[in-house]
Parts: sequence; C-alpha cells; structure tokens
Amino acid sequence: MDFTAGEARLIRECEGLSDLAAASDWLEEPQFGKNAHGLLTWSFVLLAGERRIPLRLVFPALFPDLPPFVLPADSSVRLSQHQYGEGGELCLQYRPDNWHPDCKSTDVVRSAKALLEATPKNDAFSDVESAHPADLPSLLSGCSRRFMLPPDTARLLRLRLAGHATDIHMTLERRVGGSEVLVARIASIGLDSGLRVPIDGAGFGGRVVPGILYRLPDIRQIPDLHPEELKGLLYQYLPSWLRKWVEDAGDMLVVMSNGRREVLLRARHNGSKRKIDLFHTFEPPKAIERRLHGKMFRETSICIIGAGSLGSKVAASLAREGVGHFMLLDNDVLWSDNLVRNELDEMDVGHHKAVSLRHRLLRINPAVKVGALGLSLTSQSSVQHIAQLSEIISTCDLVIDTTADSGVFRMAAAICTQKLKPLVWGRVYAGGLGGLIARSIPSEDPPPLTAASQLRAWCDEKGMAPPEGREHNYGVQGDDDDEPLFASDGDVGVIANRLVRHALDALAATEMRVHPEPAYFIGLRKGWIFDHPFDTHPVIFGPHEGWVKGSTSCAEEGVERVMTHIGVQDDA
Repeated sequence: MDFTAGEARLIRECEGLSDLAAASDWLEEPQFGKNAHGLLTWSFVLLAGERRIPLRLVFPALFPDLPPFVLPADSSVRLSQHQYGEGGELCLQYRPDNWHPDCKSTDVVRSAKALLEATPKNDAFSDVESAHPADLPSLLSGCSRRFMLPPDTARLLRLRLAGHATDIHMTLERRVGGSEVLVARIASIGLDSGLRVPIDGAGFGGRVVPGILYRLPDIRQIPDLHPEELKGLLYQYLPSWLRKWVEDAGDMLVVMSNGRREVLLRARHNGSKRKIDLFHTFEPPKAIERRLHGKMFRETSICIIGAGSLGSKVAASLAREGVGHFMLLDNDVLWSDNLVRNELDEMDVGHHKAVSLRHRLLRINPAVKVGALGLSLTSQSSVQHIAQLSEIISTCDLVIDTTADSGVFRMAAAICTQKLKPLVWGRVYAGGLGGLIARSIPSEDPPPLTAASQLRAWCDEKGMAPPEGREHNYGVQGDDDDEPLFASDGDVGVIANRLVRHALDALAATEMRVHPEPAYFIGLRKGWIFDHPFDTHPVIFGPHEGWVKGSTSCAEEGVERVMTHIGVQDDA
C-alpha cells in the first residue's frame, strides 16, 4: 500500500510511541484510537510518584506542522497551573510557538512527564516556571465564572469592620459562546453608608442582583487551595446566622474579604440541597488613556440631532473620544431594516432610537451623562418644541445635525445663530457616492444658513446639484429602472468618522485642528464632482458677518418692543 508523506509520518510516530511504552516503567495501558473529530489519539496512564494519571495525546489535523498536544482523559480535571482550563491541554516544553517538524511526539510525552512529576500531589501549583508570560486573557479563558475587582473598589470593600456583614449590589453579565461565561462586578456597597463605587466598578448593563459582603476577622486567612476544596471551606467560615440568612434567600452572592484578598461565592439552596460556585477573582489591567486629547472633552456638552445611521455612529465615536455630556434628539423608532447601517442592534428594534442610543453610549463609557428626547423637529413642530430645542442648545457647547432634513437644519441653524453656538452638519449622498461635512463657528465662519447658501452656490458653479436622493435612506434610483443604489455601512462610516473629526476641530483651539477648512465635499467613488475615491474638495466660506452678540428670539422681549412700536397693547 502506498502512503502519503503525512500518513508515513504518523506511522513512524505511532511506532515511536509504542517503543517508548515498551521501554518505560512509567507508562501503562497504551492504546491508539480516534476521537469524535476523527483525529488520531494515543491514550496512556502516566505514573508520577504514587499517582496514576490517565492522559490522552492527540495529533492535530495540521501535524507535523503543529505539535501533538496532551490533555487529561477526564475533561473535568485540572492537573497544573500550566494548563488551559479544566480538562484543557497542558502547556508543555513543545508548543506551536517553538515546535519544529523534526521534533517527535515522544518528546511531547516526556515533557508531560517532567511537568506532572514537578507538580505536588493534590496541588495544582508546580515548581515549573512558565516558558512565556501568563497573560490575563489566556488565564481567564478557562474560567467560566469571573469576579472583576478593580483596586479602588477592593479598597472600599476592605473598609468594612471585621466580622460584619454589609448589603451590596452586583451586576451579572452573561455571555454564551463556546461556553457560558458569567462576569460579576460590584455595583454598590451598603444601603446607606454613602460609599460610592469608583467609575472602574460596575459599568452599565448586566442584571443587578443583591448580595452580601462579609469581612473575615483579621486573623482568618484565605488559604491557597484547589477551588473545589476552597469553596466548601469558605462557606463554613461564615457565621451560622449568616449561613441561615443565605439559605433562606435560596440564591445569594457572597463576597468575602480578609482585608487583603477577596473571593466571591454563589450559594444556591433547593431544600436540603446546596450548590456553591466559586468565582475567579481578577484585577483588570490599569486603564490607559488612549484618546488623542485625553481629558480635554470630559466637560464638553454636545447636542446631536438625529440618531439614525449617521448620527448613531457619530455619537458612539464621540463617546469613545471622551466627550462627557450628550443630548440626543430623535423621534424615530428603530426597525429591522435600519440595522444595515445603524450603531444599534436587534435588541433595540421597536424602541425609540434616541433612548436606545443613550444606552449604547453608556455601555461604551459608563461615565458619560446622556439625555435623550423623542422630540419631533419637522417643519410642523409646535412652538413648545422649538422653545425646548432653543433651551437645550443654549446649554450645549456644540450642535451636530445629522438628519439631512432641510427643515430641521434651518431650525437648528436659526437657534445656533441666536445663541452664538457652533453648528456642525453632515450629509451622505445617494448611493454612497460621497458626502459633505461642514461647520459654522461664531466669529470665524458665516452663520449656518449663510454658509449653506455659499455651499449651494459653490455647487451651482460646478453646474450640478449634489445627488441627495430621498431623505434619510441615502438611496438613488439607477439607470433603466434598476434597483435603487444605497449607501453601505462602510460609506456612512467614512463620512461619520470625518464628521466626528470636524466636530472635535470645532471644539479645539485653531492650532490643534486637523481640518483647516470649514467644509469638505468627500468622494467615495467616481461620479458627480469626484474623479476617483477619496477625491476631496475643500470649500472656503466668505466673510463671517451675521453673528449678532446678544440677539434674542422674537418670542421674547423682541415681541414686546415690536408691539410697543406699532402701538398694540398686550391683552394677556
């Protein structure tokens, strides 16, 4: 029979393993087989001191370019800290990062023997040093229950007196992927103590559940034991009155602290049956300021009109940039066909966009302050809505219009002119051909309505108007009654990213700006005025006259002055 090179190599490996088993007094019960994935396996019992450890060596599909790996025969067993979770493969001397096809599977078996002989009996901690740094994500990959405890939150837990119990609230965030993972975080400590969990604490989201914090007496130590042994012992550390409380609750989270270390238990009782789960406590990496301007925009307040595809992306990006205050205005509801471009997801379908976007921003940065209003700003808007928008804009540092609605733009432009507030706006042209980003800053640019007129005049000089398409959908009918062409999520994303940069420039000092001009027509493909993708046309505005400091709307004292001038008395 003719064998392929890979088959011939496997035959030689099997012969080598058989020879090793015959010549060694530390290998028993060798047996070749095939696992559920169709991979060749070699089961054996390794003798390490007084222990008999059933193991399984598996040849991966990419062998010999990747090494065979060794794991416990029992998928629930953890043999060493050099192991990828319970039942996972052992981290041995021969790994994908240093394996060479000239190495042999017998070398891998000998490496497993060396590791497990260095691991004391009934102890998962061996004296073998790790060959590579144990990064936190890899460590957590084998932990299905995790208790994330930042240092500042741990410090607050340790303020409680030893021997005392305190009410706490925690968030539980559940994710189901290859396996179910549950992440617990502290939300609040005490009912009336006034202790406030730092911003690196609970975050936003997850199910809020009650729990108990118990501070062990100072002399009590939390021993370094295997988790299966530790959780039962820790539960017995609780005083009888507290155990009775937990049992009566049926399902309770219990955080225990000895002033230096914290653990989290979940105790569930069903009649006389009790189940205790131990969470793996870990400290997240210290947060690093990754934003370009750091804390510059933490106190900045931005009003975003429109929470559609463009507005939702702009809001999310600004939250990541560190903007600390938002007011979101949109009276529309999210539907399933909006999901092709919106920052929101299926969980938000049927909800008002502004309110859902508020939740999205809080999940990006729990420290932001976000208001959301389902405010209708169409041309038929009531006087009350106009007055409400005027009040909102007066408290903001910047207004962004992403609606592509001429009536909304005129309303926002008029109020910004009266209140001397900068306005930034953007448009995505039909079919994803390109877009416009523009700004109007008091005392630098013309007022927004004047700036918009100059943009139209600039287009008129080119001999054609921008391909606006129908409002809001960014679609345009193709030739010969073809299906409409719509802007893709990527197209909208490009304009959104540039609009965010334009907004940050409007808030920054002149010398820090990235975009020197107040307006840009940005091409994403050939067509209209664009000769090629990313063909960009800057527009320079004319004089900035028109901003009148201290101007007031006709709804205020200006009306009274007019009435006095024309001789009409107020009958109110």
